[in-house]
Amino acid sequence: MRVGAGPGPDAGPVRIAGLFAAATSDAAAGVVRTGPSAWAAPMLVGSAVVYTVISVLNATAMTMTERAEEIRLLRTLGTKPRQLTRMVCWKTLTVTCTGTLLGTGIAAASLTALGKAATGQPSFVYSVPQYAGLVLVCAVSGLAGALASTRKARRGSLRSDD
Repeated sequence: MRVGAGPGPDAGPVRIAGLFAAATSDAAAGVVRTGPSAWAAPMLVGSAVVYTVISVLNATAMTMTERAEEIRLLRTLGTKPRQLTRMVCWKTLTVTCTGTLLGTGIAAASLTALGKAATGQPSFVYSVPQYAGLVLVCAVSGLAGALASTRKARRGSLRSDD
């Protein structure tokens, strides 16, 4: 899918910003690529996804670990572990989705500027299924980090182990 005003079909090589999306749409159309174009884009995007997963897991785990005392206090006041799990999941999904939307806006602005600098046209190419997959990976890794880091506080002893 192309966003913004871009050059026509005879524009030459694929722009850097849309390399992976263009390669995926080519693959769906039956085009087979060889050489560096066959592995460069998936390698770049794959490393970005791995970095994103590590970042989301780390940030979520650190945030939720800091909240262990608050979770124990809620348990002391009578909150059930199931209610705490729901609370942690909703908080994590809210923060992850907000971060995803902000990151998308920043990336779209940066890639549009990159497209304008590279081609003279403010446009970039992206793939909706790949974007949806990345959002899903971020949400799942955020939930995994949050639930793993709060498990002891949600289900363990009500006393702090400090």
